[in-house]
Parts: sequence; structure tokens; C-alpha cells
Amino acid sequence: MGRRLYYITVISTIVGVVLSSVFFWLFYQVETKNIEREFQDEVNDKALSYYKGLQFHLEGVYALKSHFDNNEILTASAFANNSAFILSRHNKVKALEWIPKVAHQERSAYEQQGKRNYPQFSITERLASGIMVPASIREYYYPVYYLEPLEGNRAALGYDMSSNAQRREVMYRAIESGNMEISEGVKLVQSENNDIGVLALLPVYQDLAQPKNELNLKGFILGVFDLSSIFSSIYRGGENTELALNLWDTTIPAKRTLLFARQIEGEAQQSLLPQYRYTRSVMDLGGRRWVLEATPSELYFSERRTQTPFWVFVAGNLFFGLSSWLAFVAAKKNQQTQNALDEKNIQLNEANEKLERLTKTDALTGIANRRYFDEYFQQEFLRAKREKKPLALLVLDIDAFKAFNDTYGHQAGDRCLRLVATELERILKRPADHIARIGGEEFAILLPNTNNGEVVARQCKVAIERLAIEHKSAEHAKIVTISVGVVSGCKLENHTPDTLFNLADSALYQAKSAGRNTVRAISVLPNPKPELMTLC
Repeated sequence: MGRRLYYITVISTIVGVVLSSVFFWLFYQVETKNIEREFQDEVNDKALSYYKGLQFHLEGVYALKSHFDNNEILTASAFANNSAFILSRHNKVKALEWIPKVAHQERSAYEQQGKRNYPQFSITERLASGIMVPASIREYYYPVYYLEPLEGNRAALGYDMSSNAQRREVMYRAIESGNMEISEGVKLVQSENNDIGVLALLPVYQDLAQPKNELNLKGFILGVFDLSSIFSSIYRGGENTELALNLWDTTIPAKRTLLFARQIEGEAQQSLLPQYRYTRSVMDLGGRRWVLEATPSELYFSERRTQTPFWVFVAGNLFFGLSSWLAFVAAKKNQQTQNALDEKNIQLNEANEKLERLTKTDALTGIANRRYFDEYFQQEFLRAKREKKPLALLVLDIDAFKAFNDTYGHQAGDRCLRLVATELERILKRPADHIARIGGEEFAILLPNTNNGEVVARQCKVAIERLAIEHKSAEHAKIVTISVGVVSGCKLENHTPDTLFNLADSALYQAKSAGRNTVRAISVLPNPKPELMTLC
């Protein structure tokens, strides 16, 4: 009877735990699906609200165009008054602009007229460095002629829209379609921080009865939109710890562009749930397709969960309390066994790591040895070649070190090697920079993402001189010095680690031949032929 009761108790416990777990899982999954559906509905609402908000503010551009359709000439003051009224209603529009088509022969007249309204006015373009300069000669210019508001936007006055490829592309799309076209995300000329915005261009034609082309074009009404301020209108309180939102331009699927991002604040950023990421189309308008991508955090789900699954689980397990206790005892014993096994594994891993460190460290100097250097050099060389980044390699040799050993003894020689290694290691500042002892008195330094290793080489040379280690038997100096060969490469397509090392070794040979205590640098050009760049 006792054995039978024992079996029944065990089976009942197992059945109870299984049933409790199944019901907990079912309730939990249903609740998760409901929360996920609520999350998707919220994202859908945000996408729709953002689209409606954007459409509302785009109406401001159409409202301004109506004045140009009804008036042959619109003065600067009339433009300012009309624009100010429109901006008071559409307060998310950063600026409204009138951009006339100006033929080259009309440029001087337009600039003189523009100076009457804005004394510093001239037709300009922006260099790659960000400096605004007079626009280059071209058949037609499309300068920002009228602008409202001026405050915070003066840098855009006179800027030739056609001087920029992104802006020029959307202009020609607008000319061809005759409708409003929206640009991809652009860095705004009037922004000191190079903020990303979008431009909405609406063409204005001389004669609406004539074909819509550049010959018939009068100019453009342009609206500058601050995406972040429009985006802020769809926020709700507290969601900055629950939702990460990204607005993407997916007009070209293979080249999607991030227009705006609002990341989760604080520690919640580490608890995003990418498996629930949801993407919703925002708009397909003006030649652009935008989508809203949202990712919830664990906090989003946890704040919407109820205690129902938990209490279902607790009630089931309380009913089978004795069996739960027996299961706990067995689990505890199993855990103790597992802990002992884990401890053994940790000790074994520590021993393996210690052994690996010993195989990669030079026992005398404490820096990396030749084996580790070869592995690291191969890895960084392939990375620089793949990512098309520069790489510098220094090979250093202590001058007349054999004579130093003969004069002062091998113990003094070992101390000298340790001092030199420590001083050279001190020169390196970046985590990626590595030094290794690759021979008796020979060292190597690898500098990833460096196109001028000669600077570090000179620092190494001066640092060793400052040690002022006495070397009476040296012919070139009475202190310990080093000679350094440097190779710096920006284009490594035609090289291998061996050829790069041979170039550095060749530079070291030149330094030795030049009288020691010198640096010789070789720069690797795009062709396989190296060029001796500098001497010191």
C-alpha cells in the first residue's frame, strides 16, 4: 500500500506540475499575443497620426503656391507676410522659401535686387568642407530668394539648390511630374548641427496652359520640415522607456535611410525585444516611401501583464505541495552536482587561459612574443585590406646590442631589454596598438588605422634616448639607441603581410646603414612599388 501510495503521489505531483505549467504557458501566450496586438495597434495609430500631421503641414506649401499662381510678382514683404500667416498655422514647418529659376545672364540683376532686401545676398553653393562660396557658373541657378522666418535660417539665403545632387534630383522630379516632390533626408543648410530634414518642392510655372517643363518653369515653393518636431506630436507620456522608434526612407529598398530615431532612455535600452519589432508604412507620397519601425522593451510588456498566469500556476502547485517539495529536494541535489561540475570547468578554463597567455607572452620582457604578433599582424592586415583603412608597421632594433652584452654582461643586457620594452609600450596610447619582441634585440609595433607611423617611430627613438642607458662601446653614441624602420600603407590590395614586413625590415636596414639611431619610413602607394617618404 505504501509503495502504491508513493507511486500515486509521484504521478500526481508530475501531472499537477505539468498541468499547472501548461495552463500557465497558455495564459501567458494569450496575454502576450494581446499585448503584441495592442503594441501593433499603437504603432498603426502613430503611423496614421504622423501621416496626417505631415499632410496637414504640407498644405502650407500649397497655400503659399496659390499666391504665386494669382500674382505675377510677389515682393519680399508680401512673401514674408503670407508666409508668417501660414507658419502660424503650420508651426512644424521649419521654413518656407521661394526659389526662382535664374538664367546665368540674369544672375547679376537678381543678386542686386536681392541685396535690396538682404544686404549680404549672393548666389552661393556649399563646398564639401561646409564653407559657403559664390556659385559656379551654370546655365540656370535656383537660389533661395525669399525666406521666412529669417531667424535661424539666414545661412540658406542665396543657396543654389541645383548645386547639390540630392536637392537637384528632387527638383527635376518635381519638374517632370508637375506635382509636389519630397526629398530624401538632407543636411539642412540653415542648421549649424547639420540636422536631417526633408524638403518639399512644389513647381510654379509661367503659363499653366503650356507644357510643364523647365522652359516654362518660374520656380519652386519649398517647405523645410523638421521631422523630429512633427514626430514629437505623436508621443505619449512615458513611452520613452517603452518604445524605440525609427523612421526609415525605403524608397530604394536596397538603400534605406534613417530619417529620425528615438531610442529608449536609460537601462531599458538593454531590454529591447527585437522579436516583436513591427514595421508600418507611414506614407507613399511625393516620390518617397516612409515606414515606421517600432521595437518594444520588456517594460512595455511587463506593465501590461496581469497576475492571472501566475496565480493559475501557484494554485496548481499548492494543490500538489508535497510533490513539489520532493521535486525541490531532487532538484537541489542535482544543482549541487552541477555546481561542482561547473567549478571544475571554471578551473579548467582558467588553467587553459593561463597556458594560452604564457604561449603568447615573451618571458623576459612581459610583452607579446613573435607567435602572438604574427597572428595579430595577419588579423589586422586582413581587416585593413577589407575595410580599406591604413596600417603602419614599425620594426625596431637596439643599436650595437651585441657590443653592449659583451661590455656589461648578459644580465645587464636583459635589464636593458626590459627597460626598452617598457618604455616602448608606454608610448602606445590606443588599445589596438600592439608591441611585441620578435627577436633577440628586435621589436615590432603594429598601428592599425594609422597612415603615418613615422610620428610614433620618432617618439620611440626619443623615448629610448631619454632613458640614457650607458653604452661606452657604441661608436655612434655613448648611450643605448634604437634604429627604426617604418612602413605605412593606405592601399594594401597588392601586398601581403610578408611583403609589408619585408618593406619595414628594408627600411630598418636603411636606418642601420645610415649610421644608426635613425628612422627610415616607406609609404606604400597604390601600385606595388614602395616609395621612401621621409628620413630623420
